[in-house]
Amino acid sequence: MHSGPMSGPSLLDPIRRRLATAPGAPFVHILRDGRSETLTNAALAEGAARWAALLAADGCRPGEVVVLVLRHGPALYTAFLGAMLAGCVPAFLPFPTPRQDPARYWDALDALLRRSGAACLIAGPEDTAALRARLPRPACRLRLPGEEAAMTPLAAWRGGAGDDIALLQHSSGTTGLQKGVALSHRAVLAQLDACAAAIGFAAGDVVASWLPLYHDMGLMACFLLPLAKGGAVVSLDAFEWVARPALLPQAIAAHRARWCWLPNFAFEHLARHRRPEEWHDLSSIRAFIDCSETCRAESLDRFAAGFADCGVTPDRLACCYAMAEAGFAVTQTPPGRPPPRLALAAEALARGEARPASPGERVATLLSVGRPVGGMALRILGPDGMALPEGRIGEVALRGDSLFAGWHRQPEASAAALRDGWYRTGDLGALVGGELVVTGRRKEVILLRGRTLYAPDLEAAANRVPGVHPGRAAALGVPDPASGTEVLVLVAETDLTEEPARRALARALRAALEAETGLGGAVAALRPPGWLVKTTSGKLSRAANLAKYLAEAA
Repeated sequence: MHSGPMSGPSLLDPIRRRLATAPGAPFVHILRDGRSETLTNAALAEGAARWAALLAADGCRPGEVVVLVLRHGPALYTAFLGAMLAGCVPAFLPFPTPRQDPARYWDALDALLRRSGAACLIAGPEDTAALRARLPRPACRLRLPGEEAAMTPLAAWRGGAGDDIALLQHSSGTTGLQKGVALSHRAVLAQLDACAAAIGFAAGDVVASWLPLYHDMGLMACFLLPLAKGGAVVSLDAFEWVARPALLPQAIAAHRARWCWLPNFAFEHLARHRRPEEWHDLSSIRAFIDCSETCRAESLDRFAAGFADCGVTPDRLACCYAMAEAGFAVTQTPPGRPPPRLALAAEALARGEARPASPGERVATLLSVGRPVGGMALRILGPDGMALPEGRIGEVALRGDSLFAGWHRQPEASAAALRDGWYRTGDLGALVGGELVVTGRRKEVILLRGRTLYAPDLEAAANRVPGVHPGRAAALGVPDPASGTEVLVLVAETDLTEEPARRALARALRAALEAETGLGGAVAALRPPGWLVKTTSGKLSRAANLAKYLAEAA
């Protein structure tokens, strides 16, 4: 196998190294339905080269987008890399779940494919009937896993390098018209170098993961990082893991995994469902890394206590602040010591100041998410866009070697988001002793069970339900210490006063939110007309409405 000329570093370089040095070594162990399937380095490269040949034969040109809507299996890895080998730009998107409204899902997918100009859609057989019925787009080819098997592996790899776009990352939340974060080969490799250095990832290390690859944490930390750094992956199906949480510690013990990234809710899920008879040796783990949701000290405490007899100690827990626009990790606490806990003055926090609490003051304990990883710089900005001193709360802004090149096919939004090389994240935080503390969000998002849900999408779904005052619904993320994540609360104004009609409306709202997100458990809170707080410009004030809701609930 050989490649054409390239300029600069390429994500294909690690595949070449793995193929040259250890073709028979395993890269990924895929666990599903009680069975294990292993892809060696050679099998990974050959499968990718067959996909590349198929895409090239289809006429997919370098730089064109290839979208992957795939369930758990080998094609997740081979098709993604195959698109890259063909010189195309791969992008994972979530597949439909039974709880989602199928029509809404496929309409949103079709709109996203049109906006991205996707040349090919690779999807599993479970979804082909719906695809052919709902996406009759001649400009976008449809391919299924297995069709690449008849192809002779592509001999000349056409993949990009340097500042060429390597991949697109989309949000892991509601389908919607999400922005495609465009990352170059150079930026991704810079992120992987920085992430590996921050935690001490070494060749031969194994990552255990149930995270879907359409999530930036799953893609970067649990696929591309071990690929680039000579590691391996043991990969679980997310739906199987949710139903049987013990599959993760079982896989860690069986493969002596050293790293495991988890959203905060997963620590609670594992601790809550631990059975005493399900004992597994977890002493191989260097760090369970809390990321993608607000990191909560109480969740890590319950997890460490629940698995102490398996070898989990507080110094094997870590925190990370990450986002797709940075590639992945922005900050990281080092393994080998518990994440720092900051006892801050609660009243001062409310005033925008993060300072240690004095004796007698009410304390708010927040976890540090660490210092910036290599090549990444942070600023905390005030409302005027000027940098704030340490200890002041403002908007987190960042720049660095792994920062995104912009949103795909959205030059105006990209130019507005990137000012003098700095990206304003929409998150609120402060630097305390050089470490970042995240205190909230300005973005209109809700973090629920490791997913990012967009409040305007949820409010639009609620406003379509008869009985809700048009434009008078607010989606709120309410912290739930018991579950370690947020609870979705939909506050809706209505004229209905009779209890049977109100109960029916609440049921309809919960059903609409479940159809939109695929997630149950939302709370429908009905309020009289005029309850919701709006700004002088007529927009919903989510912060004020959240405070009002919490005050009523207290």
